Amino acid sequence: MRFPVSAVALSALLMAACGPAVQPPTTAGPVPDGATSSGVDAAASLITAASVGGHVEYLASDRMRGRDTPSPELDLAAAYLADRFREYGLTPMGDDGGFIQRWPHEDSRLDVAAMRFEARSQDATMSLRYATDYFVLPSRTDSVVADAVFAGAARPGASLPADARGRFVVMFVADTASQAWQQNLSAGLQAAFQVGAAGVVAIVDPDFDPQLIGRIAGEVQGQVAPFPVFGVAYEAGRDMVRQGGLDLDAVRNRSDGSVTPLDGVRIAVSTPITTGTVMVPNVVAVLPGSDPARRDEYVVYSAHFDHVGVGQPDAAGDSIYNGADDNASGTTAVLEAARAFAALDQAPARSVMFVMVSGEEKGLLGSRWFVENPPVPVTQMVANINADMVGRNAPDSVVAIGQEYSDLGETVQRVARRHPGLGLTVAPDQWPEEQLFFRSDQFNFLAKEIPALFFTTGLHDQYHEPSDEAHLIDSDKLARIARLVFHLGHEIATAPERPRWTPDGLAEVRRLTGRN
Repeated sequence: MRFPVSAVALSALLMAACGPAVQPPTTAGPVPDGATSSGVDAAASLITAASVGGHVEYLASDRMRGRDTPSPELDLAAAYLADRFREYGLTPMGDDGGFIQRWPHEDSRLDVAAMRFEARSQDATMSLRYATDYFVLPSRTDSVVADAVFAGAARPGASLPADARGRFVVMFVADTASQAWQQNLSAGLQAAFQVGAAGVVAIVDPDFDPQLIGRIAGEVQGQVAPFPVFGVAYEAGRDMVRQGGLDLDAVRNRSDGSVTPLDGVRIAVSTPITTGTVMVPNVVAVLPGSDPARRDEYVVYSAHFDHVGVGQPDAAGDSIYNGADDNASGTTAVLEAARAFAALDQAPARSVMFVMVSGEEKGLLGSRWFVENPPVPVTQMVANINADMVGRNAPDSVVAIGQEYSDLGETVQRVARRHPGLGLTVAPDQWPEEQLFFRSDQFNFLAKEIPALFFTTGLHDQYHEPSDEAHLIDSDKLARIARLVFHLGHEIATAPERPRWTPDGLAEVRRLTGRN
């Protein structure tokens, strides 16, 4: 659930690193029975708790070192997926007749040993500690020295006066436990960018978990911002503002649009980065359709197989962010659906494509490359089924986000009713305020006006933590979800008509993807 870095989108990336405030989905009652196809059911029955567990254990093992984009382990994971597709007898759809599609990733890395953040006053120099007192999104200008001004609380609709130009704008960001964190910081960053600030120092709410400073510092490696943006822990920020003669506790919620110079305080930062282009993998395969009239239409499954690599150690000393649920679980669901499709006696009428993407954690980059450089025209892609974090929480439910945007919502509910043995209620979006439909890889398919559903089971305490490990995955639930999405894809691939947008759904998609 990432966005590319820009002045406006920086807060979305930071919000995603902290995780939206969501809870496991609620559940509902049983669903009625219906008819099924025995051949399709036989293929679905191949998906078991044991078969899904093996994939998760491999992809989320310490050996994979968190599958960062880029990393040798990401390539190792891609090779594993390609080998499975080859083993299933699927047709490769990557580069040069293979399963791997390479895309160029501009990789930027902080030189942590050479970094510094100093608040200098006439009386003293205050040095902040990286990954303890602050995290940073560096800019191409790796060394900046500028006067500091305090702008009060970041808030929607904020603007800054011209005298903030060329200065570090220090602002307070409240409500870090809610959606308001994203909205407030986004507004503050946009205002600072528009006025031509030298950079932003965002002092986070006192309730912000101090351990998140280190975690975010590790996760935003590889991002480059239009100007340097620092997230500073409240205690360190309060000491810095005090150097300029202000009491942060007293003035932090000021919202009159003015700025106050921090008397005599100059902020000096050095955030040197090294940059290079690395070719990183997506993995793409297809099961050709059986109907000559419809085999050139494609149902597209997607899941991201990257995670955030190695970062700050937790209290137990574990620094490998294994990413079992995020997103070895979704990758496994798509992989097992592919295996079931390959086992059918007869392929469905339409072709079925399986796209494993990297770079999701860096801003949905792999899926964006795929839709911009597709192996078949995007106009021939009739639907996207995306799975991201589908292995945890309540055992009898899964959330399918986007049901109201197209008739795919009716289709998935019909499929669930037809297969009560799955024991799954398909719940609607439980967190509409988070706009999660536009924050995972289905976003890039939506931008091409391809109807989509996003399957997830919600967040948990292990989200983006080293403790997101394979033994916590509910393999039985994951297997049932994999069977559900297999049945759904088969239904779409055999239906006489392509999925259709609702008029309101398409209008909203066009608005939020910038197509109108």
